Amino acid sequence: MKNKKKIAIISISIITILFLIVSYVVGYLVYDGSVGSEQSIKNEDVLEVFSNREDKPLDKLKNYEYEDLFIKSPKNGYDVETKLIKSNIKTENTIILVHGIESYYYEYLEKAFEYLEKGYNVIIYNQRHTGNTGGDDYTFGLYEKFDLDSVAKFVKERYPKGKLGAHGHSMGAGTVLMHSEINEKNKYVDFYIVDSPYHEMADAIRLGIEAENIPFLPISYAKFMGNLYTKMKSGFSYEDVKPYEAVRNITVPMFLIHGKEDKVCAPESSQIIYDNIPHNKKELWLIDGVQHVNGYDILGDEYFNRIYSFIDKYVFEK
Repeated sequence: MKNKKKIAIISISIITILFLIVSYVVGYLVYDGSVGSEQSIKNEDVLEVFSNREDKPLDKLKNYEYEDLFIKSPKNGYDVETKLIKSNIKTENTIILVHGIESYYYEYLEKAFEYLEKGYNVIIYNQRHTGNTGGDDYTFGLYEKFDLDSVAKFVKERYPKGKLGAHGHSMGAGTVLMHSEINEKNKYVDFYIVDSPYHEMADAIRLGIEAENIPFLPISYAKFMGNLYTKMKSGFSYEDVKPYEAVRNITVPMFLIHGKEDKVCAPESSQIIYDNIPHNKKELWLIDGVQHVNGYDILGDEYFNRIYSFIDKYVFEK
């Protein structure tokens, strides 16, 4: 009898240890695929990669005057790697382009050229944990919003008479949404363009886990362990990042764009965010046949024509 009891205790102990090991590994893998992930192009390879792109974005960049800057982000205690590109049309109006997770600010040069030709100066900058910007992890907008605020403050001091917009994509959309809440204090940003956002971090993580399609892995369990690991490793949880709550008291115009075929950030997220914006200077554009952040790739001129129409209607009111 004693031997049976001993065997049962040992068995339970082994199962418990195995469960804890598996839980730790699952939590790490979810963290590593989100908060702890790395930019897709290494810093040392960036110039070579973008110089060899078919559309030659770095060659096109030479057609404009630009400044390379490092803007201090006091809240986060590091500098933000920034490039201010000046339109060849004299203007004080400026757009800040905010890239997504694992991306790099050069990825948005194509969209920058569109704005530059329309008569906007453009700021591109590397978000937290990217390029030569500081930070040990991605926080899905929680800490990134302070970097955006510092960049926006710089632009407003440089061009005090101009209008300033922030255009974010994916996690960059999450950043601009989270920023919209703190923007109400100083109103550095005059309007937001939000492409393919998540309404809360937990939903983005859920979709990321589902996309891996791992057999026998309960999604809720993996998300729970990822959240726990994130809390231990990075000091915040998924519940701290809820962009739909950040917009509840905003007063500046906001244009939401989302592909109906998006499997990375659910199109329903934009509807939830839209419904939580308390004013009427807002629009929601859900696009048939478009996936995650590829509206411009599919629609071309129509993408920016809709943006300019929104700006004309709600920002440069006549």
